Amino acid sequence: MSSNTDDNFDRLPEPISEVFESFSDFILFTDGGGRICSASARVVEFFGCPLKGRQLWDILGVEASGIDEFIAAYPVAGVHEIPYGEDGGSYSLRLIPLAGPYCSEGYVAVVTNNAPFVELHESYEERIEDNIAALADSVALFNALFEAAQDPTFLADSAFRILSSNPAAERLFGRSCTLSGNSCLNIFSAESSKVVRRHFETCTTDIPVPFDELLTARNCTGKEIPVELTMHKVRLQSGTVFHVGLRDMTDIQRLETGLEETREQVDGMNVALRTVIESVEEEKKDMHEDFALQVREQILPALDRMIKEPVPQMRRSFGRFIKERLSALAGETGDQFEELLLKLTPREVEICRYIEAGKSTERIGELLSITADTVRTHRKNIRRKLGLQGKRVSLISYLKHQIGS
Repeated sequence: MSSNTDDNFDRLPEPISEVFESFSDFILFTDGGGRICSASARVVEFFGCPLKGRQLWDILGVEASGIDEFIAAYPVAGVHEIPYGEDGGSYSLRLIPLAGPYCSEGYVAVVTNNAPFVELHESYEERIEDNIAALADSVALFNALFEAAQDPTFLADSAFRILSSNPAAERLFGRSCTLSGNSCLNIFSAESSKVVRRHFETCTTDIPVPFDELLTARNCTGKEIPVELTMHKVRLQSGTVFHVGLRDMTDIQRLETGLEETREQVDGMNVALRTVIESVEEEKKDMHEDFALQVREQILPALDRMIKEPVPQMRRSFGRFIKERLSALAGETGDQFEELLLKLTPREVEICRYIEAGKSTERIGELLSITADTVRTHRKNIRRKLGLQGKRVSLISYLKHQIGS
């Protein structure tokens, strides 16, 4: 380098100096022997001492006897890492031969402190480790939810191939080895598989979507079962997968059927109850009309006759008649025979009607499909209950007299 090298460095055009000062790297100019002639202010600040006149390899902490040995270790145009300090720091060095109008020979040393890059690298490593841990936690959580799901659940690709299945799916449709890799359409009936295929092809949402129609699937024994489908399309870096959930609706359908049958029974009971109520209302209406008719046709005329009758005995007779009619309307006959009849069983009352009608013991047995001996036993019980046991009164005569009167 010429004798006016320092002056040449001092006279660097201002635009070039501004360019060098804007670099984040450390820029140093040396002469042909490696002696520093000029350096940017950032370099001086970093090393904390005057640099001009010092050898480049000295400030970089490299042992060299001269520029030739230094260049042999760190050839020009290459990028070299030079360690410094005890904490593992390093520089990146690149030597560029200098020639031109400002100096006859020399070098530009571009020195980069790698500490910020190391810190950034460590920071990225920490973030990557955190992301990997978070991903592992997410995978573990997904697997836990996937495995614990009560409903059969599959992961399938766009070609309908089953990628994974949970234990509920394996219990219902077969072991994982028989499901994995096979088309999930195979577990559905022919008609339902068309519907599922259409959902695969048209599903565009990234949130779980339940489909209303009830589908038919076949379990591991080949039995058809009703299922409800829920599908979730998930976009991954490597492609798209479908989260397919199936709910076995067998029990729910059975409950709905039972509920419908119960509803029909209740409806039938309501109809029967309405019929009974209508019948009761009709009977009440008939009783009211019958009561009014008896009052008009019997009691009121008897009252008129009693009022007009001058003979006391006749008035008393009309009074007794009116009282009996009113008692009859109130359901109070006052007749001892009626009270005795209440003690008889329905079968005994039926036999009494046949006896009063003049039917023989054998004929009554035929009509009631019982033996004549059974009829005779009933006759004995009837006489006992009516208080005729031990009396010389025939049962037919007694019944004709009581019922006829």
